[in-house]
Amino acid sequence: MSGVRESEYLEWARSHGNIKYSLAISGVPPIDVSLLSPSVDDFTMVADNEYGWAPLLERIADRYGVGAKNVVLAHGTSMANHLACASLVEAGDHVLIEWPVYDPLVAVPRYLDCEVSFFERRAEDGYALDLARVAQAITPRTQLVILSNLHNPSGAAINRAALDSLAELAESRDFHVLVDEVYLEWNYGIGDDPEIRSAINLSPRFVTTRSLTKVFGLAALRAGWILAEASLAIRMRRLNGLFASSMSHPAERLAARAFDNAELLLDKQRKRVARNRLIATKFIESQPRLWWLPPQAGTVGFVHLEGGGVDALVERLLANDSLVTPGRFFGVPDHFRIGFGMEEHRLVEGFKRLGSALG
Repeated sequence: MSGVRESEYLEWARSHGNIKYSLAISGVPPIDVSLLSPSVDDFTMVADNEYGWAPLLERIADRYGVGAKNVVLAHGTSMANHLACASLVEAGDHVLIEWPVYDPLVAVPRYLDCEVSFFERRAEDGYALDLARVAQAITPRTQLVILSNLHNPSGAAINRAALDSLAELAESRDFHVLVDEVYLEWNYGIGDDPEIRSAINLSPRFVTTRSLTKVFGLAALRAGWILAEASLAIRMRRLNGLFASSMSHPAERLAARAFDNAELLLDKQRKRVARNRLIATKFIESQPRLWWLPPQAGTVGFVHLEGGGVDALVERLLANDSLVTPGRFFGVPDHFRIGFGMEEHRLVEGFKRLGSALG
């Protein structure tokens, strides 16, 4: 086994979770649970949920255009990604991953003792998925390609044509593609092909992961899932028996209520995030040392700091109860990631403190 036993980024994030005006928060604030209209029945301890509570599986399947047999429940997107990787690769396999990249997407295949290499998503290309770079980096031992859509950290979306081409490449070269779609809910029903809810709709070569955390504001439920071809889904459910077996049933019931009230919950979030994205863009454009490619959707963006010094900037922000996420966690040390999904007054004050720290 590899020496990897943790995600450096996740440990850093946990140790910096109590910053009042943090711009490092990548999702939205916790929602008022009353919006889910919970009842006392939601807290029953008795359920047939060994492989997932059927009403929740059906709601997820309906929302993303698959069958319940294609849905695997997991404790958040992190566990979903772990289960997916562990079901698709073995020690010594080659795994190809996007760069810049969310650190846990690298840590898991390295923990599984895979050979890891990268293909670049370039800022000058709008962080687009370049199929030529992917094809060039594929080897005979490549079993898995990993990417995110929306891209974490930039917020860039992958278009339908690129996903179709990647599916064709995966079929011809015999590998699977894991797509972390935890931010893609922001694009639900939006874009050039609203019928494509998930990459799983395009090809069985795709395996996708999501949760109710980043968009719905329900991190406390740890309600995540995998969408996969049926035989792979069976393998993942069985593997999950080594980790968590089944989800907390009250969490399953509350998650099902979130799907029942999805548009009500998301409409409020989308309106706030749209306003906040404009605030973020105006701030960055006002700072001569900063540049970003404005994210197409979602709650995060990746900012270049001219002249470097991101770690020193982070220390100055910490001294003033604020924070951004250092780009070194994504493999780009002269950048930092900001989040803008929080309440507007916290965002405005966070940018005020960031402006002071930039000098």
